[in-house]
Amino acid sequence: EPEWRPAKAVVSTQSTGNLLHLAPGGHLGRFIVWTEEAFKALNQIYPSDSLPRDMMKNADLTRIINSDEIQRVVRPTKVTKRPALKKNPLKNVSVMVRLNPYAKIAKRAATLALLKRAKARAAAVN
Repeated sequence: EPEWRPAKAVVSTQSTGNLLHLAPGGHLGRFIVWTEEAFKALNQIYPSDSLPRDMMKNADLTRIINSDEIQRVVRPTKVTKRPALKKNPLKNVSVMVRLNPYAKIAKRAATLALLKRAKARAAAVN
């Protein structure tokens, strides 16, 4: 298991004064030691009337990104198509004819043979 070691960084107030130098990733939980000269330099960089203002009212960026309003735009709703139901060719004649064109002729011949036998049976009984 790797050993945890604190990171140390030295940032001059004469540099860009970017917050990301002091808190990479925007996580403001770092222990920062300020010198007296650094505080005096901050007064020169940011006069009392031009202090930096918050860019966002709600800093919970994860909550904002995962909100329904944002996700609705980022990921539009998917149109799901249901697969077509498979029809049984033994029960559905049109599907059987599509699979076997001769099935129509065979079915017609079987029906005619059945009618012919029924006529012959009726004539034999009378």
